[in-house]
Amino acid sequence: MKPPARRANQGTPSQTPAGIPGDKERGNCVVADDVFSKVLRLVRVVQAGLKNLEGSVGVSGSQLWVLWQLSAQPGQRVKELAESLHMHPSTASNLLDKLEARGLVRRERRDLDNRVVRIYLAEAGARIVRTIPGPTKGELRHALRQVPEPVLAGLLKGVTAVLQIMDHSPTKSPH
Repeated sequence: MKPPARRANQGTPSQTPAGIPGDKERGNCVVADDVFSKVLRLVRVVQAGLKNLEGSVGVSGSQLWVLWQLSAQPGQRVKELAESLHMHPSTASNLLDKLEARGLVRRERRDLDNRVVRIYLAEAGARIVRTIPGPTKGELRHALRQVPEPVLAGLLKGVTAVLQIMDHSPTKSPH
């Protein structure tokens, strides 16, 4: 028995019998590759901006994020800081060790039992934060504010979907 003839406007099936991607999957791959390229370019632009700041203040980009976060929300615990920066608590703790050794942050125990450690900017850390543009004044945030709201809403949905698919959590251990 002969299979029914396909009409021209039906297009190709999404998956061929041999498992070779059809036109729809190839098109999706092309778009996904283009999006990946744009995201990578965006990451590079942000990294370049941080590199420029690193050279002028003498701390790494990650350390700058810690300083900015502590200036916005002083007195956080390590776990809270890690969550707000989307990193593992041990990574945050290592960054804090380096910043504390340089006199840029201080850890304080104010509770009765001394178990809870809160982190604050030291005066030297506060000086650094005052001399550089923070993330709320950065180029990326400025650019995002120029994007029309419907496009920005679509971007938010797309980025959220990708993060959910990847299911990356800084506190989740790798498989």
